[in-house]
Amino acid sequence: MIKATDISAEQKYANVRKPLSEASTLPGWCYSDSRFFEREQSTIFNQCWHFVGRADEIKSVGDYLIYDSPQGSLIVMRSDSGVINAFRNACRHRGTRLLNETGSTQRIVCPYHSWVYGNDGSLLRAPGMIETKGFKVESCHLTAVRLESWAGFLFASYLDNGPSLSAWLGDMPEYFRRYSGAEFECVRRKKFTVRCNWKFLIENALETYHTGTVHRASLGKQQSEIIPTTGNWLCLRVFVDGKDSVSVLSSSDDSFPIYPNLEGEERTSTYFTNILPCTQFVFAPDAMWWLAINPVSADETTLEVGSCFPTQNRMIEAFDRISKAYFDRLDMATPEDNAICEAQHLGNLSDLGHQGRFSAEEALVHKLANWVLDQTLRSGA
Repeated sequence: MIKATDISAEQKYANVRKPLSEASTLPGWCYSDSRFFEREQSTIFNQCWHFVGRADEIKSVGDYLIYDSPQGSLIVMRSDSGVINAFRNACRHRGTRLLNETGSTQRIVCPYHSWVYGNDGSLLRAPGMIETKGFKVESCHLTAVRLESWAGFLFASYLDNGPSLSAWLGDMPEYFRRYSGAEFECVRRKKFTVRCNWKFLIENALETYHTGTVHRASLGKQQSEIIPTTGNWLCLRVFVDGKDSVSVLSSSDDSFPIYPNLEGEERTSTYFTNILPCTQFVFAPDAMWWLAINPVSADETTLEVGSCFPTQNRMIEAFDRISKAYFDRLDMATPEDNAICEAQHLGNLSDLGHQGRFSAEEALVHKLANWVLDQTLRSGA
């Protein structure tokens, strides 16, 4: 008789490792077990690059945004020199959280004991510390976290050492070089709390198999094909025959012009990416939006959806009216996706050993499942 303890980790997931047409999905427990979630945090989220926002969201000196994750809250702030830095959102005295949401300030004042920091993270004043032996103001800079950018997109890494952002993204910047990402402006963020595991959200965003059912009355059925990638990202080209863009609802008459420097299929395709593990950038011929998926626990995830347009579109007189068509599309489709992912999570709870089979349209879901296993099961993890 074989005991459960005699089965290796790889054997448990052997069916996931098979080719797509023969493979099964991750077992239900991978979406609800707190131990598996903790394993993901240590082997994936502690190691990866986290998308925190756009540089154009903090244009002026002192502007900041807050990024919260299980790895720790960050202040992402533009300094007097114009450089954007990321710091742990904790006072160096007794760890009090310093800032919330977004805003602008020339000085960061701790709400507990009024320690004052500059917008470059340096400690400027620490009242009441004169008699503390060996204390030096200049040695209490806010704790810096690595921050790098690509095309105006800001990413933080909680590792002191690790792969560069360029190495992580692989050939993604080259693939989207004609989209002039640095010229985008983020004009809206919308936040959701979704009662499901993070993997359900990003899996749903990597296939069009569901669109004819979940989005029957909104987006309708879409077609797709996988784009080969190098690096830690996945890509699905999505299109609808006879349509240039899937950025607005079929019922809408409003849309922005197609970017003039796009070529060939780029002019009729929308590219749904996943910067592993779970950040989606969507590049359409006429707009760009992103899904920032952030796990809170095994059964709760925050989702932020950001809408971006080329800077020149902001100058169009009818910008407010036309952009609303893009917001309407997201405001209708996103709750539909969230609801089906919550239903999927509840269904998996009823059968933790459940493993379904993949359709040909779920190739990237299969790739993601195996990437997760590669990280969580790797030797020495």
